[in-house]
Amino acid sequence: MQIFQNDILNEKYFFHKHSSGLKIYLCPKKDFQSYFAIIGTKYGSINRNFRLNSQLIETPAGIAHFLEHKLFECKNGDAFNLFSKLGASANAYTSYEKTAYLFSCTDNFKKSLKILLDFVQEPYFTQEGVLKERGIIEQEIKMYSDSPEWQVNLNLLRAIYKNHPVREDIAGSVESISHITPDLLNKCYEAFYDFSNMTFCLVGNFEPDDIIEFIDKNITKKAAKAHVEPIFPNEPDEICEPSISQKMEVATPLFAVGFKHKMPNIRMSCQDFVATELILQTLMLKSGSLYNKLLNKNLITTNSFEHELLEGPFYASSTFSGESKNPDEVAKVIFDEIDNICQKGIDKKQFERAKRCYYAEVVSVFNRVSSIGNNLLDLDFAGYNIFELIKSTQNMSFETCSSKLNGQFDSSKKAFSKIIF
Repeated sequence: MQIFQNDILNEKYFFHKHSSGLKIYLCPKKDFQSYFAIIGTKYGSINRNFRLNSQLIETPAGIAHFLEHKLFECKNGDAFNLFSKLGASANAYTSYEKTAYLFSCTDNFKKSLKILLDFVQEPYFTQEGVLKERGIIEQEIKMYSDSPEWQVNLNLLRAIYKNHPVREDIAGSVESISHITPDLLNKCYEAFYDFSNMTFCLVGNFEPDDIIEFIDKNITKKAAKAHVEPIFPNEPDEICEPSISQKMEVATPLFAVGFKHKMPNIRMSCQDFVATELILQTLMLKSGSLYNKLLNKNLITTNSFEHELLEGPFYASSTFSGESKNPDEVAKVIFDEIDNICQKGIDKKQFERAKRCYYAEVVSVFNRVSSIGNNLLDLDFAGYNIFELIKSTQNMSFETCSSKLNGQFDSSKKAFSKIIF
């Protein structure tokens, strides 16, 4: 096994590439009483079209999320119930670029781990089960369509992206999921649930060699010989449209503004990610110019202003969101402030403060087993690891960060979304 460690933090984890192709990350924490395990596949809502052994497969929006739901249905019953009987808390989620299955527990750890490894290897799709699940997911879709917080951000992505499937709802639509069949689910499973496309992360009090031996005994699925080629539509550099407005029942209007970033590669490099994140962190400082302008004009409240760097295969954007009685004025202030720093540069003292805050945020990951596991998975899929992220943050210079301003925050690639009453 390969060992990764950071002597300053006194933290380490192990990496092992299993013969099945599964990437395994193990982080022993001797002083922790709980365990956290997560297994993920590079298959999310954006993986709509692909070639499987040269055959073009086109799938409806929402199928990755649908497959996540169905995989919990085992021949031996619902996997959630099996975890519950052992006292383990299980969950799963589908994002734009991945699907993940996880559990946490304090007892019956290996029995729970066996359930996790078993059900991701044994799909069980029936026509009756698909029809039943369709009704459940339809209700979930309708629930999110009634959520102003969800819609304001989804509309922003639809304004930013013209062709990329990140502009579509992760769960799809009532119409799109009506086209999902057991055959399509099996094709998607065959394509993306091969262990060579998956990563497993475990955190807790264990011996790494013992876990590798346990995984060896419980992985029966062989490495697939299928060749899979994900297909993404060409996405233009420009945004789709500058603004989207929607009326819903809200007590206070919601806003979301964003910038479409350049994507020279499939994913952002670690350095580009850190530089962009530090620009956002500097902008969001509560002692900074932007935050205080918004607060002094009563455009936001202290708890209603957030930011996110949304990044994945062939897409990247920075967003600011919250609630305000005057969303148009909020958008203007944000855009004006970013135009201003693009011309004059960011304040060096504010940058250093933001850098220290972000560094503390990154290293605090090691305080919780779930944070460690989730970050090991997320960063593996991004193409780097947690210690690289920490080192890149430490080494990020003011000059390097400043050089990203005009390239990543182009005023011609900004968009605005609002929900009003």
